[in-house]
Amino acid sequence: MKKVVLSVFAAIVLPLMASAQVFDSSTEATKAQTKYGQVAGYIERGVYTYKGIPYAQAERFMPAQEPKAWQGIRSSRHWGPVCPQNRNTGWRSDKTGFFYQWNDGFQDEDCLRLNIWTKGLNDGKRRPVLFWLHGGGYTSGNGQEHPGYDGRNLADKGDVVVVTINHRLNVLGFLDLSAFGEKYKTSANVGMTDIVAALRWVKENIAYFGGNPNCVTIFGQSGGGGKVSTLLCMPSAQGLFQRAMIMSGSFLGSTPQSAAREVGEQTAKVLGLTAENIDSIQRVPYEQLLAAANQAVREVGQRHRGEGGGRTGRIGWGPVNDGDVMPGIFEKGSERISNKIPLIIGSTLNEFSSPKVDQMVRPAVIQQATIRSQEGDAPVYVYLSGYQTATMDGNFHAAHNTDIPFFFNNVLKSASMTGATKEGIKLGEIMSSALINFARTGNPNGKGVPKWPAFSAATEATMYFDAPKCTVKEK
Repeated sequence: MKKVVLSVFAAIVLPLMASAQVFDSSTEATKAQTKYGQVAGYIERGVYTYKGIPYAQAERFMPAQEPKAWQGIRSSRHWGPVCPQNRNTGWRSDKTGFFYQWNDGFQDEDCLRLNIWTKGLNDGKRRPVLFWLHGGGYTSGNGQEHPGYDGRNLADKGDVVVVTINHRLNVLGFLDLSAFGEKYKTSANVGMTDIVAALRWVKENIAYFGGNPNCVTIFGQSGGGGKVSTLLCMPSAQGLFQRAMIMSGSFLGSTPQSAAREVGEQTAKVLGLTAENIDSIQRVPYEQLLAAANQAVREVGQRHRGEGGGRTGRIGWGPVNDGDVMPGIFEKGSERISNKIPLIIGSTLNEFSSPKVDQMVRPAVIQQATIRSQEGDAPVYVYLSGYQTATMDGNFHAAHNTDIPFFFNNVLKSASMTGATKEGIKLGEIMSSALINFARTGNPNGKGVPKWPAFSAATEATMYFDAPKCTVKEK
């Protein structure tokens, strides 16, 4: 009997094991087409991966343009440059460094790059596309910043296409120089129009990677959630996505252009520039530019606080209400242009206030969901992630960022954050299934997910993600 079993194993199992190549980085096997030229990546356990593909190019403070076409096959196997930003000081703490496991990348202003994970190329399957926007406010971060951002497991489990991007941040993405003439009229929001350019690239190219350009879900956490909130209000972004998910990023309100222009003018003054030589700002070294701009933010902020404050809204780096490119974030009905987009909106139990319950992020979640449920033509689903992570004796609780690896099905990959317990892995299966269902249908309900009712102002129905059991809570 033993010989028979061994013979069957040798005849059937071993050939299957030999044929199931775990990793392949050959150019021929991974060659893929884009509008601008061919790229090569690698295949990891059945998932094609492409990194650092240029989706646009841009001069400093200018709107993004189409990338230059290239000849031959471009190697796209490693992360592209990230937007210049201040150094991450979190590494000074052993505990936070271990918890987050940041990938800071290498910085360069030529940073308009995207990454793709997919199970098939040009196979006609038209997979749903999940388009991720990283956190870090509007000042820092990148598309590969945490292990939890890796799209391989989500693409594999759901047969979806996952895209992550880098775009311009801080002074490079949001300095308002419109006071210096028509040339700079959109400089205050180029960080957001970069994202629109990336969505347009997806619209035009994702079919080559087995994706459906008409079934795109934008989702992001913290600052990335704020970017999703902003895209819902931007005229130029409409038609480029069909669903949206906001994670701890219900940022309602934007910087008025009057205040943003003051920052731009003060930045020029600090640098010794005038209207006559303002174009010299293009050549100022980044570190000097950032220092001058941050000084301007402080000085303008102090000026307005001295005048009573409050009237100018947020002063700093972020979307500017210019009435055109960006007409406000859930302000004066700006969000109504996307009323037909189904939404998921949520946050974590503790956010920045562990071990206490969050009262910093959650109120805006309910406010945003209420606005949308009352005036929208599509459902809104609200969640609260309450799972207390087991890592480092549970000291991080259900903190800001902790829901990311669960939705990405990266509980094991992000073990330093999640603790990778059996119940945590099971919760990750549920949360990633909810996201995959939503990407396919606009509804998170379906196989592997407890019944999740839509939110209304009357019930405030909320899916409470936790282990060992997820429950629905109402007010």
